[in-house]
Amino acid sequence: MDVPGARRAHLDSRRGTILAYLKTHGHASLGEIAAHLEVSKQGALRHLEALEAAGLATVASAPPHGRGRPENVYQLTAAAGDHFPDGHRELTGELVGFVSDEQLKRFFELRTARLEAEYAPRLAGLDFGARVRELAKLATEHGHMAEVVELGEGGLAIRHCNCPIQDVAARTGLPCVNEQQMYERLLGTPVTRSTWMAEAANDCTYEVKKSGGRVG
Repeated sequence: MDVPGARRAHLDSRRGTILAYLKTHGHASLGEIAAHLEVSKQGALRHLEALEAAGLATVASAPPHGRGRPENVYQLTAAAGDHFPDGHRELTGELVGFVSDEQLKRFFELRTARLEAEYAPRLAGLDFGARVRELAKLATEHGHMAEVVELGEGGLAIRHCNCPIQDVAARTGLPCVNEQQMYERLLGTPVTRSTWMAEAANDCTYEVKKSGGRVG
């Protein structure tokens, strides 16, 4: 039995979890990361120090919220971006340069229709909040690393913290427009994109207004 190898794989998994957490939240304290990993602060610190040594995370001191010592706050470096899903980027980049605008438009329409057919059964019978959370889960399964954020007056937002085809999305906007329209159809309520990675934001945020409508 390769115990050292198994231990190394476990450590790599924990560090990947930290990278995903920081990608989603932007920054986090040692205590927040330890709580997310369900380990001691000392255990989380070992992983964070390894990520710092690899050039994937940085640390800075932040003023404490109350009495006590300043907290260490961690965030990702630019180099950490290479560790997130982007396997389709090169292929879709070539696609944009090869096909006509009309063909590209049709391609993303068909792709969205396929995703919508896949998503709809998983949303059937769910209430508003559950549908939004299930959509975020589905987006994460397709590489977007999504989370749900609560808004005022019962509204919610789906926040994409990674885009597997960001270059193409920025150049054409087509995937994002189709995705927004798909969310509206699946949720039966208006959806507004309030932030966009193509405009130098850290995420793409789709704000969802609560309505009395119900989908399937």
